[in-house]
Amino acid sequence: MLPEDEGPEAVQRATDAALKLLGARARTRHELDASLEKKGFGPATRAAALAKLVDWGYLDDARFGQQRAAALLRDGKGPGAVLQRLSAHGLSDDEAREALADASAEVDFDAPAAARAVLEKRGLAGRPSDGKAWARAARLLSGRGFSPDVVQQVLGEAPLDPSGRDE
Repeated sequence: MLPEDEGPEAVQRATDAALKLLGARARTRHELDASLEKKGFGPATRAAALAKLVDWGYLDDARFGQQRAAALLRDGKGPGAVLQRLSAHGLSDDEAREALADASAEVDFDAPAAARAVLEKRGLAGRPSDGKAWARAARLLSGRGFSPDVVQQVLGEAPLDPSGRDE
């Protein structure tokens, strides 16, 4: 643990530690603050170091959120999963929704087309012929963060007999 001094040396050490973390991957203000706190830096030291990073342009939650959301959308994640992951990075609901909207426009996201691509990748293309196949495809899409409306649009209505038997 580092001493709790709040002087310029502590701010410089905190800034250096944060820069090292940012060198490994992009992070949100929340993530950096938590990491610096674990390293033993006090609140004033963390705030001063993070303010420097914002001033220098190294720390921008809006940019992080938009870039992360775009990457997740390109990776076949649905809007629900993207919002959940952005929230896990420490973005507020409003920040996450704004980042998702910006990223959706950037990548020209089409939820039904993305859901179909996920199904094709898993060899589940086309409308499922029985209840079990429908349920498996629906679970896959739901787990990827696609809304029930998109699942229904892509898969159609669920068969009435979940066992898949046509009698």
